[in-house]
Amino acid sequence: MRMTLFIFVSVIAIAALQAEAGHLSETDRQIVASCMVLEAGCDGVEGMQAVLNVILTRAKGYLHQLVPQTIKRGAFSCMSSVWHQPTPDYSPLINRARNQGQVYADATRLIGIMEQGLLWDNTYGATHYHATAIRPYWVSDMSYITTIGGHHFYTENARSYASL
Repeated sequence: MRMTLFIFVSVIAIAALQAEAGHLSETDRQIVASCMVLEAGCDGVEGMQAVLNVILTRAKGYLHQLVPQTIKRGAFSCMSSVWHQPTPDYSPLINRARNQGQVYADATRLIGIMEQGLLWDNTYGATHYHATAIRPYWVSDMSYITTIGGHHFYTENARSYASL
């Protein structure tokens, strides 16, 4: 009887935690959507989906880690204006993204799909990307996966993991 009760309580607790972790706060949603729009809005839904997948992969699938990965210094160039602020103000970035109208709406729709666990990874596990017009110094340490819109997508080479 005690074991059954323990299992029941454990299942309820896990379900409650998953339900809580399954959705972003409105502020977090706006920050992630803004990053998607400002990084790849010109590449349409497919490009923004790719950026969201990179963020999700970097967060190892944990929704509560999406914003920390999005605002991490050096992670996404569109966030560079807030990296040096002691108290970051994301409102100018959010306003810029919201001004994109339908593109911003598409980004928030993609986030909703992700929260339901239905987002297809069109980057096949990419952890990094860059615009096709440039070649960053770190590319030599990466394995190319695909190109979506104006961005090349990569994952870290196996030897990069060995050094961790």
